[in-house]
Amino acid sequence: MLLDGANREDMQQSVYEALKKGISSARYAPGAHLREIHIAEELGVSRTPVREAIRRLGGEGWVELLPNRGARVTQWSMRDIEEIFEARALIEPWLAGQAALRATPAQIDELEALALKMQDMFHAEGAAAIVDRWFEANKAFHDQIAAAAGNRRLEQSLAAIKDVPLIRWTFATFGDGDHMRSIREHLELVQALRTGERAWAEAIMRCHILAARTSVVRRAEHPEPETET
Repeated sequence: MLLDGANREDMQQSVYEALKKGISSARYAPGAHLREIHIAEELGVSRTPVREAIRRLGGEGWVELLPNRGARVTQWSMRDIEEIFEARALIEPWLAGQAALRATPAQIDELEALALKMQDMFHAEGAAAIVDRWFEANKAFHDQIAAAAGNRRLEQSLAAIKDVPLIRWTFATFGDGDHMRSIREHLELVQALRTGERAWAEAIMRCHILAARTSVVRRAEHPEPETET
């Protein structure tokens, strides 16, 4: 039994995390119906924690709850992708520019450590093995730049824009070339922040967001695996 010995609260959390991971990795594909009984059998639990996990995921936008028809994994349109990246391309470069003016040496050191951590994990394990850890490290990197900018309202607005399942899904579409490009851009952003060059930081962040958007849109339109060069 997968969750043998877990108490009720731990079991609910474990089921929630297992489903969330399955959705973010496309194991449960966009549009797929989530069958409580099948998931319960797969995880070795009763249907109750599965039902509660699905309701929680529905409240967070990962799952659509369909009256009298159960639940299915949320589907994202091309327009959803475009809108999120458009908003990020407007907000994040400005925040990066402000961070170049305001970030402390300690904050910049921490950003460099995160960038090097992502570089090391990619070279050690490859893109397919690090989706979740890359997402968390990348999120921390961008969150710290936003915090260093010192504008709480924009920081909160950006967090709301990015707090959707689609953001995590984009990292599952990244190939080796995308990861290498992202690593280079993160390290160059650190350089720009160290020099205090606002325009440089803004330009790198804008390129970083737009390049990610291009990659994600390309793979959404042409989902077949591509050969990296």
